[in-house]
Amino acid sequence: MAINTKGMNESQFWLLTALSALALILVLICTGLFFDNRSTQAEVNARQQYINQTVQLGQLNTQVAQFLANLAVQTNDQRIRELLAANGITITERPAETPVETPGPAPLGPQE
Repeated sequence: MAINTKGMNESQFWLLTALSALALILVLICTGLFFDNRSTQAEVNARQQYINQTVQLGQLNTQVAQFLANLAVQTNDQRIRELLAANGITITERPAETPVETPGPAPLGPQE
């Protein structure tokens, strides 16, 4: 085999060829990992979006439950109470609060 390498012997030629092939294989592996990383990142982003939406819906769910509980107490609606109880929500009514008198501001000077 006649190789015109201008100063490179045959062992150096095959060493450089093997290193070039190794570099090409590493580039292909790196490219594969890049695309795999992108798909994994897209999956993680989708899960994060689901978590964020779940938190928002949880807050809305709490507000709806509070509204229904208040409505059940105000209207004494037994069907709403049963609906809430079936979903694990218990209603506890607060006793009517009696107004507490707060003293006015203290006089500033000596009283005569």
